[in-house]
Amino acid sequence: ETLWIVQETTFNPQTVSDMAVLAANKTEIMFDGEKIHGLKGFTYKVYKDRQDVRGIGMNERLGVVYGRLHVKGKVLVHSNSELLNKHMDNNTHFQIILTIMQDSYPEGLGVKQFTFDGCHCDDREFQIDSHGYALTTYTFTADRLREA
Repeated sequence: ETLWIVQETTFNPQTVSDMAVLAANKTEIMFDGEKIHGLKGFTYKVYKDRQDVRGIGMNERLGVVYGRLHVKGKVLVHSNSELLNKHMDNNTHFQIILTIMQDSYPEGLGVKQFTFDGCHCDDREFQIDSHGYALTTYTFTADRLREA
């Protein structure tokens, strides 16, 4: 079964070619050049600090001031990951490279690569269900995200 990740760019209702459909089953995720065995999921979020500029005696904002860019993500692993546990226990940083083949739609897009630099493992959460399935969720932050 194919899991589809849809990355929306500027949408034009006249044409569907403004969207890139990414196939998750054609994805490679490397942590410091190593694959993590039992990888079940990967998510990330990018956001900026934002503050409203207010006017005295007004109900509306005059503008917005943006600050630092934040990159935060989660890695879901069956059982646990020795590599991520080591980085968390030793307070060391690592790099994540996410490579997605974009060959399904539209044609000819090639490879999309996301590089997370200066990652730190902030916490881990372990859970086990009634069927004995164990899952560890690692939360990480990154200094920067580069897309190519």
